[in-house]
Amino acid sequence: MKRLVLGILGAVLGLVGVGLLGAGAVVLGLFGTDGRAEVPIGAVTSQAGRAVVVTDFEISSDTPLPVDEQWFDLQLEVRGQERLFVGVAPKTDVLAYLQGVPYDLVTGIDSSQDTVNQTSIPGDRVPEAPADQGFWVDQESGRDVVVSWPVSDTDTTLVVMNEDASRAVSGDVSVLATISWAGSAAIGSVIAGLVVLVLAIVVLVWAFRSGSSQPAYPPGA
Repeated sequence: MKRLVLGILGAVLGLVGVGLLGAGAVVLGLFGTDGRAEVPIGAVTSQAGRAVVVTDFEISSDTPLPVDEQWFDLQLEVRGQERLFVGVAPKTDVLAYLQGVPYDLVTGIDSSQDTVNQTSIPGDRVPEAPADQGFWVDQESGRDVVVSWPVSDTDTTLVVMNEDASRAVSGDVSVLATISWAGSAAIGSVIAGLVVLVLAIVVLVWAFRSGSSQPAYPPGA
């Protein structure tokens, strides 16, 4: 009976340990030790326009993120060959700023299907320097920039322009989803899983030895 109880206990501990190890490994694979996951969205371009305005995109990944989106601190990373201006602002302010300016309006990007719903808006006006505008919620300039993105605000737009507001804009957009505690939680889960597995092995060895011991009988008994 003792051997049976110890065997069941060791098996349960082994399953718990494997589960903790697996969960920790998945979270580490997604977010790393810094708690940040990068999901590529796609390229945004405008051959003749002076800006690309993105109003909506769909994040898709081969490995689904096993948490609620409200837990994320979301940022957008934009990389380009030329120096870019990248800004986040309410849609109404952006459209007013770009009135009469040629630009491309992106109403949807699906990273899983690699599709972009894009419309070219004609115009001949040269906009004022984007960095001098006061309506941006967040803005950065450079060849590799990161701006904050609100999780659930359908009125927010992403604007990508050349820093000098010249024509022919191109950049690659990725989402950076950060959960500050994910890295430490994953490491803790892995360590706990290892400890439980070691305990499971000790219990199973104890069960094996309990079953293999035989009572000693006097000779001739």
